Amino acid sequence: MSIDKIAHAVIEQAGEQTVMKTAHQPTLHILLTGGRAPITLELARMLAKAGHRIDLAESVPHHLCRQSRSVAQSHQVPAPNKDPEPYIAALVDIIQKRHIHMLIPTCEEILWIARGLPQLDRLCKVVAAPLEQLKKLHSKWDFIKQAEAYGLAIPYTQAIHNEEDWRAIVGEEHALLLDGYVLKPAFSRFAENVQLFGPTVALNERLKGLNPLHSPQATPERPWIIQQYISGRPLCTYSVAFQGVVVAHTAYEVRYTANRGACVYFQPLDHPELMAWVRTFVEKEHFSGQIAFDFIESAQDRTLYPLECNPRATSGIHLFSEGDGLEQALLAPEVLVAAGDCIQPHSGKASMLSLAMLGFGLKEATSWRGFSRFWQHFVKARDVIWKYNDPLPFFEQIPQLLDTWRVSKAQRISLTAAMTYDIEWNGEP
Repeated sequence: MSIDKIAHAVIEQAGEQTVMKTAHQPTLHILLTGGRAPITLELARMLAKAGHRIDLAESVPHHLCRQSRSVAQSHQVPAPNKDPEPYIAALVDIIQKRHIHMLIPTCEEILWIARGLPQLDRLCKVVAAPLEQLKKLHSKWDFIKQAEAYGLAIPYTQAIHNEEDWRAIVGEEHALLLDGYVLKPAFSRFAENVQLFGPTVALNERLKGLNPLHSPQATPERPWIIQQYISGRPLCTYSVAFQGVVVAHTAYEVRYTANRGACVYFQPLDHPELMAWVRTFVEKEHFSGQIAFDFIESAQDRTLYPLECNPRATSGIHLFSEGDGLEQALLAPEVLVAAGDCIQPHSGKASMLSLAMLGFGLKEATSWRGFSRFWQHFVKARDVIWKYNDPLPFFEQIPQLLDTWRVSKAQRISLTAAMTYDIEWNGEP
């Protein structure tokens, strides 16, 4: 029996899903992008549960939202970073034909959509900041400079545009870099190409990494940064803001990751200092839209050091339940601002990507105590993809993974890089 037949059989057993909406809440026709991402599936389910009609635009043939019962129609569109103009034209066509009221980008395609804001904004509301602001926040170098300009503590960071920059950094900051440093591209995702030379790395390896012969392949268009290594607790936030005011917020600690990259387990964290930091930055930036930050909380004095900003949706969405009202922050943020409200998760329940947890989380369980701790976390968390009355996205993971594997082989890149190969933005004009 095929995967689709098995999945459809599960649907028959689950019965029809009833979507409730309140009488005072108008039905909106909403277009989401980034259907390959679990966060988009989560958001589609929330919005559909609230009574809205959801369409999906995606450039890959198989994606998690393609057969979700929360999605009215899925549209395959050109790859935004290969055909940016046809991509925007396809979105315009969908918006007009499907009578879309609102476009909500979720992944890195938001930067390509921001390029087309003059066209799209005339047709519907687009939850995306202007391109120049997104570019500044997306760049790990420009973001750090902006945080410093706002008077916030930052790790020592320097940009590398060529081999001469590298030689200058090695000569000037040799003593500091001996204590530990991180090398990474200014434009990257999922910790791709990040090189860690922390205190636990042998001294000779740290010195070898500083050798000019091992300089990063940096260019003025694709700079790298070298950053002070800070020992401490990795933390993440996800927020929604409107005109400089935070209207939804959550935070979580990074416990289980996919090869030191994307987090695969999410437990809500009550951290007032994180919220205060985000509110300060968002207010000074006068930002509107979805925004997320990665931090290191120093083990020495608990100072919060920002590492990077993602001016888009991230996995923090998984901490919100359907009854928390996150959709209000996206659809009517001005109402929350007027009321002085900020939406936060209520359940306190952990969420996870179950298959990724089994694939990567178990690697960290190197002892019986570690396995016991892993198992306790695993059984208490909900899987963000599986849902008994919407099971098809769970089965869609198989063809989606096969498509990603094919791209990885064809382009000779990692599976992680292949996941965003057609949507990533690396400083293009």
